[in-house]
Amino acid sequence: MGDDRITLTGLKARGFHGVFDFEKREGQDFVVDVVLYTDHAQAGASDRLEDTINYADVAQIVADRITGEPFDLIEALAWTIAGDLLRVAGSVEVTVHKPQAPIDQDFQDVSVTVRRSGTGRQSQGVVPRLVRGGQAVIGVGANMGQPAETVQSAMDALDLHPHITELQRSSLYRSTPVGGVEQDDFINAVITVETTLSAYELLGVCQGVELAHGRTRDVRWGPRTLDLDLIRFTPQVSLEQGADLSDADAQLTLTDPVLTLPHPEVGNRAFVLTPWHEIDPSATIDVDGTTLTVCERLEELGDQGVERA
Repeated sequence: MGDDRITLTGLKARGFHGVFDFEKREGQDFVVDVVLYTDHAQAGASDRLEDTINYADVAQIVADRITGEPFDLIEALAWTIAGDLLRVAGSVEVTVHKPQAPIDQDFQDVSVTVRRSGTGRQSQGVVPRLVRGGQAVIGVGANMGQPAETVQSAMDALDLHPHITELQRSSLYRSTPVGGVEQDDFINAVITVETTLSAYELLGVCQGVELAHGRTRDVRWGPRTLDLDLIRFTPQVSLEQGADLSDADAQLTLTDPVLTLPHPEVGNRAFVLTPWHEIDPSATIDVDGTTLTVCERLEELGDQGVERA
């Protein structure tokens, strides 16, 4: 791999990691340093972003893990972040700082460092995180406050982004909640967009729109001020190596802790399939290895309490 590297230091985000209950309840700031060992030969010769590792993607991966599911130990947090980053680099070094650790004595910092190596990114071709530009299907839902206004506002926000252009948006649909949590009905819609962003960057924009509308992640399957789900991402460029594209639609296929594409539950969600079918009657999905039209899958699912709002 040589001496080439990308270094990101001092990335700070709030997480809920720690052994003590109050750490998981109240949270604290964590700071992460990352060194990615890579090969800059291809990027140095081409001067093209797609031939290197975008540090903005790296920052998003790290931030998502810090703010995600809690760990007891920062050793586990560091190890997991390193594993995430092995998808884009052949060898990584991750240091997690815990400057507010519950220690009685005066101190400046506590940190752990892990080093991991793996197969890494391909020496040629493009990995999924670096694929920019394409079309995406995004599901939008809300059931708190004024959900219809919130859903429309979220779709407007996506269309206003300088690197996102709305293609189509569905009507609003009312759906019965799933998951067994007592709550109000949801208002749902689907929007298709064209973007110059990567799938991960688009996910970051969606999460930013959620936060701007007061989104919290307290109860799985619980009430939502706003939910934006990236359903499908179809790149505008073909990938020779490093990413998996379906034969049918050349859609991006990803499975990692940050993003799974296509969305693993879409085939069971009439509240997504119904508005999607409205704006794209020819859309298809894969269900247990079989390609079905969205209409065919809706017929299989039967009535799930979805109706035009």
